[in-house]
Amino acid sequence: MIIRFNDIGSSLGTRAKGQEIRKVILGALEQGDFVKFDLTGVKVMSHSFADECFGKILLEVDLQFLKSNSTFKNANSAVSKTISFVLKSRMQDILETA
Repeated sequence: MIIRFNDIGSSLGTRAKGQEIRKVILGALEQGDFVKFDLTGVKVMSHSFADECFGKILLEVDLQFLKSNSTFKNANSAVSKTISFVLKSRMQDILETA
């Protein structure tokens, strides 16, 4: 499955939209699909959107599973840094509460 984030918008900022996409991602992963996150054309992604969309996935599946069953494509450096920050922050929270 390919999720083309530019179909949602070039500036992604709301938790509500991130939650909506997260549900699609989790559904695909549960069905055994490999998910490609195509970020072509996405110029800006807020921490709120990234956390809701990607960070909270780690509350459902572990990081290794996510890495093995998905990939990020065509993200600019700002979007990549935002996603990376959110995933690291969520992992730290998970490890601290374990």
